[in-house]
Amino acid sequence: MNNMLLKTYARNLNTKQSVFIIISMVVTLAITLLSAHFKWGYMSAFLLATGMYTAIAVFAFITSDIYLKKLLLFGLVAGFTELIADKWLVHDIRSLVYPAGESKIWYSPDYMPFAWAVVLVQVGYLGFMISAKKKMIEAMILCMIIGIFFIPVFEQCAYSAGWWYYNPCKMLFNTPWYIIISEGLICFFLPFIFFYESRNGWLSAVIAGFLEGLWVFAAYFLMYNLLK
Repeated sequence: MNNMLLKTYARNLNTKQSVFIIISMVVTLAITLLSAHFKWGYMSAFLLATGMYTAIAVFAFITSDIYLKKLLLFGLVAGFTELIADKWLVHDIRSLVYPAGESKIWYSPDYMPFAWAVVLVQVGYLGFMISAKKKMIEAMILCMIIGIFFIPVFEQCAYSAGWWYYNPCKMLFNTPWYIIISEGLICFFLPFIFFYESRNGWLSAVIAGFLEGLWVFAAYFLMYNLLK
């Protein structure tokens, strides 16, 4: 990576929006690690997901950032559509297990749509900010790498915190390989989607969120059947 490219990345990241998103990622990771260490359980996941979504939404309204508002809508639609994937993981193949007794939407914890929205906005916004029109594939690959290495940290912490766990299969520590690869694929298209959203309206955010939620299911289904 040459100096010019590094300067381009630094320039694109030097905005109040991107700085806020990076800080939100650090805070999210810190709280997740603390939850895992102290085994805070379901309520910490609920407070983290809804609290971080609220924090990003407040920032978007304070700064009058219409683009970030559209991304929050995209993320929430994707999060609710992802419940289809959760139903498949929990009920159909019985790979994913959530603790009994917690409040649920269908087969998922009630905070799950917000958790997905936060992760998709954070990872996708970071990929979008370091991308340029001629380097889209580079940003997409970077987001896939972030998904492969960043999101599984949450999977491992979720196990320790008592948020959820997976029944034994081909795993890296406590996370199935099909989940790790899938989450890289889930993040792959985010820079393209976010670039598209920067040039379109609210309806496109809803449609893109729905398609991303279906892609979550498709990625899990594909990787599970390839790697099980």
